[in-house]
Amino acid sequence: MRRSLPGRDLRAVAVFMLRHIGDTLLSTPSFHALRAAFPSARILAVVNEGTQEMLEGNPDIDEILVFHRRLRSEGGFGRWKEEAALVRSLRAFRPDLSVNLTEGDRGAILSALSGAVYRVGVSPNRQGFLGKEFLFTHLCAPHDRYRHAVLRDLDVLAAAGIPPADLRLRFSLSGEDREKAVRILREAGIMEGRPFAVVQPTSRWTFKCWTEDGMAGAISHLADRGFASVITSGPASVEVAQAERIRSLAGGRAVSLAGRLSLKELGAVIVSARLFLGVDSAPMHLAAAVGTPTVALFGPTGAFNWAPWEGIDWGYSAQRKGGTRFVGRHAVVQEEWDCVPCGKDGCEGTKRSRCMEEISLEQVARAVDRILDGAAGPGVGGAA
Repeated sequence: MRRSLPGRDLRAVAVFMLRHIGDTLLSTPSFHALRAAFPSARILAVVNEGTQEMLEGNPDIDEILVFHRRLRSEGGFGRWKEEAALVRSLRAFRPDLSVNLTEGDRGAILSALSGAVYRVGVSPNRQGFLGKEFLFTHLCAPHDRYRHAVLRDLDVLAAAGIPPADLRLRFSLSGEDREKAVRILREAGIMEGRPFAVVQPTSRWTFKCWTEDGMAGAISHLADRGFASVITSGPASVEVAQAERIRSLAGGRAVSLAGRLSLKELGAVIVSARLFLGVDSAPMHLAAAVGTPTVALFGPTGAFNWAPWEGIDWGYSAQRKGGTRFVGRHAVVQEEWDCVPCGKDGCEGTKRSRCMEEISLEQVARAVDRILDGAAGPGVGGAA
């Protein structure tokens, strides 16, 4: 039976966001909505290892509990010891309310084990284990396919009567983070006051990547407009090597920080940039969070779910799912094909996406020019 929440008197709230880096950042408007609804409550975030930097320093969150997925995947006694320690930490927090922002089974089980009287989640819609829906006191209806991830998270809260507040993403940067970024850029040859763009050509999922020649051409286009380019990537050796090939193809018209930056350092570098150009990735969401104008390239994934977020619904629908779009300071470039987005990891099992590879340099250059010609200055909005 659904129970009414006791208003602003909740003492503690536990929120489960057991997904990837970008998903975790996109959940920050939901944490802000919880803080606005329950200003005196302690709020705990339970997240996967490697994603916690997205929430560190966020004033809406009091504690972060990290789920060590690697240790738990190894099995054996160590796994059960870690599982038990996580549950003990949850029980010690003594939440009155738990919120599982994903459809995942693990978050549902941990929500029940937390001891919270009020438990909010997403209707399993016949997915997951039998009886999963009975672990919750409040259920959000299955998500609309075309709804942005930020709004989907807020829909979960709405199922318990918790309204949205400020819809902007929140990523906290300290003065030390910003000073370190200035040093990193200076050492790479980018002096303060010099306009530059951050270019993120890589993803851990290769089917999300544009062509290396295309990215090199975009870097040359930026150079012709007087912008230096700073290439970034994840730490994996295959991503770093890809970034280096692109730098070489661009004739050295870019500097590379590929694989060298923590998430906080990356955010502090991006906040000083005039533009972010990249594929559908966590750094793209980070750019939107710190207020840097963004051109995002999409292929088989749904931009309606993952477009750079500025607190504005992009308005995707079944009638028009692709094509180049502009909202606020951001642009999405995506082919307007009947098969886009397919949600598959490449065409016919190749791990390569034709809808990405056939995006033209002209399409990207037009989007870059339009954003640069109408963009605000660096560091506008978003970063705390």
